[in-house]
Amino acid sequence: MLFLVKNNIKLFLKNRYLLLGFIVFFIIINSYLIEGIYKLSIHKDALYYLQISQKLSIVYFIFFLFVSYEYLMKSKNDHMLECFLAMERGILKVYFSKFIVLVIIIFMMTLNIMVYNYIAYFTMNIKSISFAYHIFLNSLLNIFLVSFLGCCIGILISLYLKKFSAYLLMIFLGILVSPIFEFVPYVFFKGFGIDIYPLRDIFNILPPNLDWFEEKLYGLSIEPYRWNLQLFWTCLLSSFILLKLRIKKSKLLNLIIMSLLLFSAFNFYLYTNSGSIVKKDYNPKGYVAFDELYYRHDVQKEENADFSISAYNMELIIDRQLYSDIKISLNEKKPLDSYKFTLYRNYKVKKILDKDNKVLEFKRDGDYLEILNPTSDKLEEIRITYSGYSPVFYSNSQGVLLPGSFPYYPIEGYYKIYVKQQSVFVPITRDYDVNFDVTIKSKLDIYSNLNKNGNNFSGQAQVMTLVGGFVEERKLGDITFYGLVLEEEDITILLEIDNFLKPYISIFPHMERLNIMDKKIFQAPDTFSYNVLGSGIVSYDDHIFVRSLDEENLTYGFLQSTIPQDSQKMEIKNMFFEYLIYEDRTFNIPKVQFGDDKAFELRRLFFEKVEELGEDYVIKSIYDFLCDKDDRRDPISFIRSLTKGGL
Repeated sequence: MLFLVKNNIKLFLKNRYLLLGFIVFFIIINSYLIEGIYKLSIHKDALYYLQISQKLSIVYFIFFLFVSYEYLMKSKNDHMLECFLAMERGILKVYFSKFIVLVIIIFMMTLNIMVYNYIAYFTMNIKSISFAYHIFLNSLLNIFLVSFLGCCIGILISLYLKKFSAYLLMIFLGILVSPIFEFVPYVFFKGFGIDIYPLRDIFNILPPNLDWFEEKLYGLSIEPYRWNLQLFWTCLLSSFILLKLRIKKSKLLNLIIMSLLLFSAFNFYLYTNSGSIVKKDYNPKGYVAFDELYYRHDVQKEENADFSISAYNMELIIDRQLYSDIKISLNEKKPLDSYKFTLYRNYKVKKILDKDNKVLEFKRDGDYLEILNPTSDKLEEIRITYSGYSPVFYSNSQGVLLPGSFPYYPIEGYYKIYVKQQSVFVPITRDYDVNFDVTIKSKLDIYSNLNKNGNNFSGQAQVMTLVGGFVEERKLGDITFYGLVLEEEDITILLEIDNFLKPYISIFPHMERLNIMDKKIFQAPDTFSYNVLGSGIVSYDDHIFVRSLDEENLTYGFLQSTIPQDSQKMEIKNMFFEYLIYEDRTFNIPKVQFGDDKAFELRRLFFEKVEELGEDYVIKSIYDFLCDKDDRRDPISFIRSLTKGGL
């Protein structure tokens, strides 16, 4: 076998077309990667470099697809190899030795791209073993396995098709798996309402999301379903190769073929049960369109609960998706016919039990869950088991972004959770604390606003936030900051928070009760910032989310936490703070540019009232409105009611 491998290496090097093709490929790859290293001084981002390097996966796939085909076809005329073909099992040895040569080349070129990524890793002074491992896994999945699959296809085509048909098929496959083909399912869905994304995704072996902003909490997509898809195709094609080369009397070979087919089928099953993934395309079930398409219809409700919650006891498993088993202790003034909750619609309820483990009937309507009480007594406690995921707020073995503002666990009452005009989620919460006792099973280190003891989280809070991935806990005295590993933040700026807040004391009389030491600070990843009302700045009694550690973000976050949470007033609250903090930059826009667009009606009215009544009066009036829990007017009605003589 060693002789055959050496002979096949010589055959590859002696063939001018194969050798020239490899040299050109090598030069193109390294030129692209060197240019990326040069641009690293501009971007200063190791994840960005990893992302652009993985774009080469299509080049690797096409190169090894054509080279493996040509290599197999050219070597058929080698007389030394023809002698082995006449031997028992000679054909298997010959093809296996050729395959080893191709794998050696793939291995070398995978190392090549890994070296550049580790140069970027050390240049950016990243001190994260998990990200170093992330680089390795991306190289293995997106470069090595994609190239390996290209070889399998090339070998298979060389066994079954003649040259003209083979080239037509290889060109078609190159287009099919490339980003060029992504517009086809989009056109079908947008133009004809036909969803062929599931069919397209079966052939989508290349890394997704490479033309979108990188998610620094999550990294690049290496979810289990992508490994399953690669293994499905590799095992399936390998079985067809062996089927063509098999010796009729070989029971071992037949067993290997059957095993490959079974393993292929098993991986396809796992692929179809992908769970929580981050897929930033226009798939109607993906990151961009799933919620936008749903909430454009009138599907949201608002209704206050006739009960409150005293405690949650949760057992959560975060693997391919979120699996939840939750006991909820209820505070009821009187027995109710039904208990209404908000729970994001893509979490599928399996069963609901009462305190005696008797099954309770329930109704599900989108984000709303109504549990029916079959008795005339108080329920006191209910147990809900469910599983699922959100395309935006992910929860899997690669990353966790489950902010307390998002109903990934049942919240009492019905809430509107999405603003369709802006395509963002509304942060929701309650205005009182409940007890949390939560056990989490996950491969990741999970961080929370609750107190952590191993895999248990407990404490009293309005909501529970869970974050995991490329995040680290950093402390500065009594201040706790959960920052993104891949972003450099100077946490000493946290010592200046009191100075940042002083100019606003006259506007915020309640600020004297603010204790910044009591709050944990979470750095919001881009997914959170782009998909939550307020651009990723959300505040609670015990923690806040900010985009970055700078004066504007920290001031916004801490000032916001002094005002009661009210989802119905969220839009005017965000406008209020943006005006105070970003006035010169964000609102230096002629109001005529807002036109008659309903999405800007509140802002247009706000500017009109500032001109008519004066800034100080309007700002104080809005502050009083936000702090008054009994004032249930909608924001537009409130703004319109402002007059010189008062409200």
